[in-house]
Amino acid sequence: MKITRTSYKIASWTLLIGGIGHTAAALTTPKTAELIELSVKMEEFTAHVLGMEINMYDFHQGFSLMMGLLLVGYGALNVLILKNNKQNPLPSNIIILNIIITLISALLSLNYFFIIPILLTSIPFIGFLISFITKHKK
Repeated sequence: MKITRTSYKIASWTLLIGGIGHTAAALTTPKTAELIELSVKMEEFTAHVLGMEINMYDFHQGFSLMMGLLLVGYGALNVLILKNNKQNPLPSNIIILNIIITLISALLSLNYFFIIPILLTSIPFIGFLISFITKHKK
């Protein structure tokens, strides 16, 4: 039981810390000449969505900040589930959902990102998987 909760806690905190790190990186990335040039090009590339004109830079920035917020929220929600279930076993349906979400996240990270997001999605996947296995071990 201790392994189940410990691996769940590591997985949850990794998501929360990953979200904080993602948001901090999005807000503090140094503005190099190359980045400024790319930002200008992204601002010039616009699209019309549901009657509104958006530019790719704002879309990218908003999506990046939203991703950080969702990671923080998802990690915090799982920390609260753990905290509020101290006496009861963790619900299998929530662990399975976490396994599915973090597996897909890890696969997307492997395909599109670099080592840090790969680790920050793979560690939670492994943690939730260990929680499930140890919870159901006889």
